[in-house]
Amino acid sequence: MKNASASEILRQIVAIPSVNPALADNPALCGEARMVEFLEPWFAQKGFRAERVGATPGRPNLLARFGAAAPKKTILFESHLDTVGVAGFAGDPFVLREENGRLYGRGACDTKGPLAAFMAALDAEVLAALGKSATQLVWLGAIGEETGNLGAEEAVAAGLRADECVVLEPTDLRIVHAHKGACWFTVATRGRAVHASDPARGDNAILKMPAVWRILEEATAEAGKEFSSAALGRPTVSVGVIRGGAATNVVPDACEIQVDRRLMPGETAARLLADLRARLAAIPGGVELALLKEGLPFHTDAEAGLVRRFGAALEGAGVVPAREGAAWCSDAGVLASACAETLVWGPGAIAQAHTVDEYIETDSLESGREALRQFLLAAAAASSPRGA
Repeated sequence: MKNASASEILRQIVAIPSVNPALADNPALCGEARMVEFLEPWFAQKGFRAERVGATPGRPNLLARFGAAAPKKTILFESHLDTVGVAGFAGDPFVLREENGRLYGRGACDTKGPLAAFMAALDAEVLAALGKSATQLVWLGAIGEETGNLGAEEAVAAGLRADECVVLEPTDLRIVHAHKGACWFTVATRGRAVHASDPARGDNAILKMPAVWRILEEATAEAGKEFSSAALGRPTVSVGVIRGGAATNVVPDACEIQVDRRLMPGETAARLLADLRARLAAIPGGVELALLKEGLPFHTDAEAGLVRRFGAALEGAGVVPAREGAAWCSDAGVLASACAETLVWGPGAIAQAHTVDEYIETDSLESGREALRQFLLAAAAASSPRGA
């Protein structure tokens, strides 16, 4: 049976709503289970051994394995199954439409496009080559990436391991061999509310925030002296939300900010917050910190075997094998703990992720499919019996 094109596969999976449950209220749009219902028989028909793993009710992760039962090498590919919400989307977000060489739809870029390229690469030639080799191919469809790394964490906790891992995300076909992590947290100051006609009687919580910010900047600058790299630069800090006060004529007794601190490899949220708590103890009235989210960083050497071989596959597909680090984070931070070498790669541009006109270029999608074919064929040949 002829393998469907990447565009046709993308049309089918964009039509399946899989909005992260935290990002929409309509149950007809939420959850990844519908994607699993479609993908499980799809992979089984290709000869994969599929199983569901995880611990979140109604939100399974899907593992699909192909090839050697006792492999010399295991290569893991991962796609997250959830998308962001669809409020304000231009047109029907679940009907893929093509205009001027672009395919529009929710998830077309992030990250159903890279998944469609992978699925389209699994043609008869690739599967036959893998079937004769000592390489096992594993694919993980993970839940909950848009609000954390829930699915990847569940799969690793269930025992998932591999020699190499390719996390499928839109990277403009550039090999991301390292990315930063993210630590999101709140900082809350406290005071005493009084009538604003006599502010000296009160304790203004908002006015304590400039001192908090100076401490955050100083701590980040110091961390940059210890943690820096050519690929990733230095750690950064940003305030995205501030809330405080009840009325113009009331001295506020509370103020809270939400902070985005990008982590470098070697840093952890626990260490960061412990350091900040010690530093912020100098703020009068006390300061409360609470972790909102941690995304782990990862780093694979730019000259690692996986990176070089993937670069060769890109060259074989007519794509310049660019390598870079990224400031954003993905499931790679979690999966790198279970794999010897990891990279993030895929067709599509990260700038199009989460937009109201999300699209992937048809040329990028097809180049992605061919690069994946080249990589998988080379992986199979490298572990095939001599003379086979």
